[in-house]
Amino acid sequence: MRIPKRFLSLVVSILLIFAAVFTVNAQGKTYYIEELGLSLEIPSYMTATTRATNPNMTEGTYLEVASAAPDLDIRVHMIKNAKTEEFFNLSLLSSSALDEYKESLLSNSQFSDCTEGTYGGVLFLDFTTYGEEGNVSVYGRQSVTIVNGMSITIASTSDGDALTSEELEIIRDVVSSIKFDEILSNTPGVTFWQVFIPILIVILVLVLGFFVFSYFMAKKSKEEKKRRRKEQERKADYDVLKRAEKKLNVSQNSEGLGGYKTSDAFFEDAFSEQGNNNADANSSASQKQAPAASNVVKESKQAVKSTGYFFKNLKRELSKSKKNSKKSKKAKKPQDRKPRDYDVFND
Repeated sequence: MRIPKRFLSLVVSILLIFAAVFTVNAQGKTYYIEELGLSLEIPSYMTATTRATNPNMTEGTYLEVASAAPDLDIRVHMIKNAKTEEFFNLSLLSSSALDEYKESLLSNSQFSDCTEGTYGGVLFLDFTTYGEEGNVSVYGRQSVTIVNGMSITIASTSDGDALTSEELEIIRDVVSSIKFDEILSNTPGVTFWQVFIPILIVILVLVLGFFVFSYFMAKKSKEEKKRRRKEQERKADYDVLKRAEKKLNVSQNSEGLGGYKTSDAFFEDAFSEQGNNNADANSSASQKQAPAASNVVKESKQAVKSTGYFFKNLKRELSKSKKNSKKSKKAKKPQDRKPRDYDVFND
């Protein structure tokens, strides 16, 4: 009996239609978790519970999926703390840091057989898990990652028996369907105010520092000018004293203490005049000897009179000289005089 070709074509078309239906059904439904910025596909025959449908969901759990046949539960967990923010992205860890993180998870007796996998462009660590709840053995798989400062875990469990190949396939399909809105490379994005406020604080600190620096520099400059002015005044006073001292020394050297002639000056002048008169007398006629002798006597009397005046005012002049010498830094010592035969101090 020959089967008509039209009948065969009809049967093939029907089979293709059913195959397409089953394929769409197998793809399941996509669930989006806003808090995680993550979406994944769950088979349509599995029942999903979200925080929108169950506000009392366990803390840290954002999606629960369960099915009776096969007996499989899938849950999505997220933890965010200082440690996850420090790691930020599992893919950015160094090999040594990644190995250390693996060891920390494998230290849990329920974790074993760690392998690496990339889902949605993110590195995951896949672990085989085993535990007991009461008298029931719980087998499972966990895929763990750290992304955008969050630790995300896709945990799958089956009660009583080890996971079958069919259940492992479902878990792989769910994990492979993961997609992230964005994957930050290092640090989370910052707002305008998070950038502007620190910059503003830095600018204010710099401006304040500039004003403080300018104030102290102006104060220092003012003190320096005041110091220089005082230095110039001291120098001017010193110059005046120096000139006065010089003038005083010159006066003392020429005229003696207090500007008065000493006995030396008087007697030197007197005998100088006497010598001149004697020379004139020698060149003159002998009849002029009497007037020359008279002049000598006159000059001698004047010298004695001046000597008495000198001693009379000596005390006063010494006092004045001592006051003047205090103003000078270094007073000259009176020149030593050799005694002369006619010096009155040796008479």
